[in-house]
Amino acid sequence: MGLNLEQQEKLKRLDVQFSFLQQAVFQKSNITLVIASLSAAILIIATFGNNLLSFETVYFKIALTILLSLIPISLVIFLFEIVDGINGVNKNIEEITGIDMKAEMKDINKSYSFIKKVRNYICIYFPYLGISLLLLVIGYIILEIWK
Repeated sequence: MGLNLEQQEKLKRLDVQFSFLQQAVFQKSNITLVIASLSAAILIIATFGNNLLSFETVYFKIALTILLSLIPISLVIFLFEIVDGINGVNKNIEEITGIDMKAEMKDINKSYSFIKKVRNYICIYFPYLGISLLLLVIGYIILEIWK
């Protein structure tokens, strides 16, 4: 008893959607590596002080402010694009299968141990926290540059 043509087509579409979802979740987890790398770069910039770079010229201050500002802005845009992609794929999977993905995930999450729930919670929200902390640090550095 094989699948009819319509079921086979749905299965192919579902496979593509799951592939997109997997890639989006993977990309979202990679943002933590970007946050760590950029944090280290900012730390290096912040420790330069006046000995290596002269913050005296207005043009240098403007350029550094723009470059530092681009870091959190690009991360926020990147994160929201990934979240939109995940939501779009979930919607497509729901349309294909007729299954409410949010309800399914809540049911699955109920069976997890406390440790796994905490780990999942951290994985979901760390990119937002990391970007927020990075934004605060960059804001402080920019204020110090313009003192």
